[in-house]
This record gives sequence, structure tokens and C-alpha cells, in this order.
Amino acid sequence: MTRKYFQKHRPDQISAAGDPHWIFLTPAQAVDAVALDFQAYGPQPDLFRRSAPLILGKQCRITARNENWSGVSVLRGTTFDPVEDHHLGFYLIHVLETDPPDLNTLADICRQVFQTHTIAGPDRTGTISGIWTHAQMDRFICRQCGECCRTLDYETGCEESDVRRWRESGRTDILTWVQTRNISAGDSGPTYRIWVDPDTGETARTCPWLAPCPDHADRFMCTIHPIKPEVCRQYPFTAKHAAMTGCCGRFAAPTEPPVSRNP
Repeated sequence: MTRKYFQKHRPDQISAAGDPHWIFLTPAQAVDAVALDFQAYGPQPDLFRRSAPLILGKQCRITARNENWSGVSVLRGTTFDPVEDHHLGFYLIHVLETDPPDLNTLADICRQVFQTHTIAGPDRTGTISGIWTHAQMDRFICRQCGECCRTLDYETGCEESDVRRWRESGRTDILTWVQTRNISAGDSGPTYRIWVDPDTGETARTCPWLAPCPDHADRFMCTIHPIKPEVCRQYPFTAKHAAMTGCCGRFAAPTEPPVSRNP
């Protein structure tokens, strides 16, 4: 799941503690996020076995799996035909998009896919129904290894709010590394890419704001931490995304004390 699919609200109606780490998704955004998960990580046989019955209902059968197949067969005509895993993800998304399930079922699907708590319900204003998803960032403990800033594929887009914050802070040094794409017909506004080398026009392989910690040779720090992009603040978002993208941090157990955010 990437940041662009989410609208952040504070779901006081479902979080007695006022937990700010709940993200509201409209049904369409939830389906988009599931599609992104299926496409970004490649075949996920165990996940396909769990989610196929929720998405396809009686239109599928789950049988014994092997190393090359998740064991999911789909009803076509009068027979159930096996679907190879590298096609199954696209098929499941096609069904979700063309025949959306009810909200409670969609919440169950999101829970299976994102491996985090989800709840069906209205948004903060009470006018739109959708899915609340817990981002798990309140339990994330960063190792300060700098891996996500040095070698991982990070999201190269940033928010208008990021650019506005940098302008208001007078951080022209940051803005020189931001590429603006002009508005074209049908666009709601400009889009931005980070971090684009102002000298070469190429996207930097390593974040230009990453620096070694002076007191720890094996640790790194963000030199623009107070105003770093929202996409960086939200990474890795969930424990699943951390595991799937090679993040070396860990997530505290619910019984552990609150932890600080990554630097």
C-alpha cells in the first residue's frame, strides 16, 4: 500500500484511545490498495488461498496446493479450472472491481491482504462509508540502518503539503531536489518527484538528506527529519510492507510501551 491511496482521519468513533494511526479508505480506494498489494509483491499463494473464497464465494474451490500452484480453481461454465498464481492475482482484482463485495466482506479481505486490523464504518464526517485500516506505525521501531534511504525502492512522489511546508520554511535547498510536473488537461494539480538531482536530472539512488550518526558508526540519521516527506513518515506503514520490502526495523508487541518514530 502506498500513501497516495489513503485519506487520514482520526476515527474517534472506533478508537477509544483516540489512536491517530487509523486510515480511512473509500471502497474504491480499498480495492485499489488490494490491487497494488497483489501487483507489487508478485504471487502470494497463501494469501490467494485465504482471500479467494472471500472474493469469489462459491465461484471457486480450494484444493491441495503444490510448489507451483496455490490450489485455487475458478468456476468457468460448469467446471472448476485451476488458475496459475501469476494470473490469479489479476483475476481476483478483476472480480473485486467488477463485482464489489459488501463493506464487511471488503474489510475482511483488507484484513487478510494487509495483515492488520480493519473495520467497516463511516468516515469522520459520517457521510461516506468505507474501511478503516490500522497503519501500525505507532509500534514501529526503527534500527536507523538507513536501508530504506539507501537501497530500497521508495516512493518517488511527494505531497503538495510537503512542497508547501518546504516553501514556508524557506528550504530552497530541499526544493531544488523536487521536480514539478506541469498541470495538463484533466489533472487536479501539479505532481512532484523526489529526489531528482538538480545537476543531472536523474533520480538519486541514495537520499541526499541521509547522513551517518556522529555517535554510532553503524547508524544513519535524516537531516531533514522535522520536515521530511509524508511518504517517509509513513514508511513502512504496516508490518507486512516492512517484511515485503526488506525493512530491518521491528514492530513492538501491543503490550510493550509506546515507541518513538523513526528518525
